[in-house]
Amino acid sequence: MENAWFYAGGAAFLGLIVSSWQQLQSVFLQLSSRMIVSISVNGFQSEAIQLLMRENFRASRFGPRQYIGWLLYVQSRQRTQLVAMESIGSAGRIFWRGLRPVWVVREHQSDANIEEGVTSRDWNANGLRLLFLRGTFEPDELIYEAAEYFNQRMVSFTDEDIPGQRRHYVRHIYGTAGQSAAQWKNRRSGDSSPASAYDTRACRQHRPVGWDEKELGYAMDVHERAVDQLALSTDALRMVQESQFWKSSEDWYRRRQIPWRRGWLLYGPPGTGKTALIRAISQDLDLPVFVYDLAGLTNEELQTAWSQMLSQVPCMAVIEDIDAVFRGRENVTGREQHLTFDCLLNCLDGIDRCDGLMTVITTNRLESIDAALGVPDEMGHSSRPGRIDRTLYLGPLCEEARRRLAARILPDAPDRVNALVGQGDGDTAAQFQERCSRVALEMLWTLHSEPSEMVCT
Repeated sequence: MENAWFYAGGAAFLGLIVSSWQQLQSVFLQLSSRMIVSISVNGFQSEAIQLLMRENFRASRFGPRQYIGWLLYVQSRQRTQLVAMESIGSAGRIFWRGLRPVWVVREHQSDANIEEGVTSRDWNANGLRLLFLRGTFEPDELIYEAAEYFNQRMVSFTDEDIPGQRRHYVRHIYGTAGQSAAQWKNRRSGDSSPASAYDTRACRQHRPVGWDEKELGYAMDVHERAVDQLALSTDALRMVQESQFWKSSEDWYRRRQIPWRRGWLLYGPPGTGKTALIRAISQDLDLPVFVYDLAGLTNEELQTAWSQMLSQVPCMAVIEDIDAVFRGRENVTGREQHLTFDCLLNCLDGIDRCDGLMTVITTNRLESIDAALGVPDEMGHSSRPGRIDRTLYLGPLCEEARRRLAARILPDAPDRVNALVGQGDGDTAAQFQERCSRVALEMLWTLHSEPSEMVCT
């Protein structure tokens, strides 16, 4: 009888707990909130928190670990390598500042959708939750500190002593125009390829395993400029100097209320060095480069991608071989959903401010370019400043440029330079480089293929 009353009482007590469980949870949350502060952060702010924690807090050695792989350029190996990095997982990690702990937990985990080398914008939906004892940190101060540290570390690059501060990388912007429904239904509007392996900013908040941060990503050689490796005409050298002035003169432009932007049109036959010049200038100016595939973009996708790009200024927008997409104002790709010329013009010079943007457009056929975009007049000036400010013709190499290029490729055979310079009259940069390289390789092959002398003792 006593056991029956005991069981009945236990069942009644259990029923009471179950029936009032929600009320008990509410009371517990109210009590715990008086002692523990909980903060949710999303988007770029979550990256800022991770970066601050990793570089200014001490991570606990206990608890579960989570790792992710990134395909990054490793300078010492001069190759793209798989680099393992420790990240914050759904189980969380405790970080310490002195004797004050912070528990950081990842929410909305979606590592399966993370591509190696993508920029942070592609997965800013991942959020974090921070928990700490009330009184140990002020929430607003912690959030502001993380945001300012992120601005200095990842955006402004004001501290020369911070490793990995280079901003240069290349990102290709693709769209869904011309694809079937089955192909584009899983793609986002204005989708892009992963950034180049030189871009380390998206993974900077993670801890590399086995590598020093200074080894990863793009390394700028302060002793030698990339443009010095090219054989450039006098006009091209002036354009290089103009780009350097533009990059360093932001305050000058703003004081005079002149838009701090530049637009170039490079035209000429294939192989004359248009892409090489773009690459060298972007490296020397340390600019992120966004290369647009106009043939695959719709109006909405271009506008979305262009707007996102402007958050990365100063940067460079590149549109290569525009004559393959537009003949005048007509889109000649033949795709049902395609980019319109008006939309392109609005992006280049629309209502949105584009301060800090250098736009470079290339074409092999100048006659295909509409004057509203910007073409050279009889005096060599652009017909539409603000969209295209300067035009540059790149043709066959002049004698001086051929001599510089030959001397660089054949430093051990100066006696061959004069003959090659004469033979290369009318060559484009690509043709003359191949001419000199062929001679240099023949000399190298001859040197290594000669039989070694036999020495008898």
